[in-house]
Amino acid sequence: MGKRQHQKDKLYLTYNEWTTLYGGKKGGSREVKLFGDFPFDHCCVSLQQPFENPYCDREGNIFELEAILGFLKKYKINPVSGKPLDSKSLIKLNFYKKCPQDDPTS
Repeated sequence: MGKRQHQKDKLYLTYNEWTTLYGGKKGGSREVKLFGDFPFDHCCVSLQQPFENPYCDREGNIFELEAILGFLKKYKINPVSGKPLDSKSLIKLNFYKKCPQDDPTS
């Protein structure tokens, strides 16, 4: 044993120790997503497009009327958040499709 046996004992973690040993950021710079971006014109329950009767909850999730009523009848919860939800709290949405012949700029 030499004189400098404890020379590398430090009271802090180095960057290399933190990233490799103690749960620091590993891998690439992007986080792993369980779900990709969900298109705006899809139902959160049935993945149906385009909407025929769109309804929305207070959190902004859009559902097809038939799909959400069947889900609520069976489970009585919001399929996205898992919080209690009833059919009276749904908001009817009106979507309009923009037709090329209606565009005044063309």
